[in-house]
Amino acid sequence: MFDASTAQAVAAVVTAAATGAATEAGREAWMSLLELARRAVRRSPSTSDGDVLPVDPQDPAQVRVLAGLILEEAARNDDFAVALESWTHLASARLGLASRVSGVHNEVAGNARVATVIQADTVNGGISFGHSPLPADSDA
Repeated sequence: MFDASTAQAVAAVVTAAATGAATEAGREAWMSLLELARRAVRRSPSTSDGDVLPVDPQDPAQVRVLAGLILEEAARNDDFAVALESWTHLASARLGLASRVSGVHNEVAGNARVATVIQADTVNGGISFGHSPLPADSDA
């Protein structure tokens, strides 16, 4: 249920919440994430009451540690994984990141013949690489 793409989406939203913690939406997202993490830590048999969660959103090392802790708990605990995914969708919408957790997957495989591939989130405007597209007589 909790796969690699979900983990990446969660990590992106955790980072966005930490980065945006100076804003009201970011602060709310960060605080709600900490509360979710605290509930999980209290229920987890692998932690003691003395364990302290990293809580400084301005400290990139603490943000990485917190993200790692919650991702590990989500991998172990299906109920927590569901709650974390719910938090991720709600927080991403509040932070304006809804498109980042859409679950879009791009793949170029098989006998694909391509001159240039672009995989991106939102693109506003054109993209140019300074060369013309494949010739009309190609099998593209």
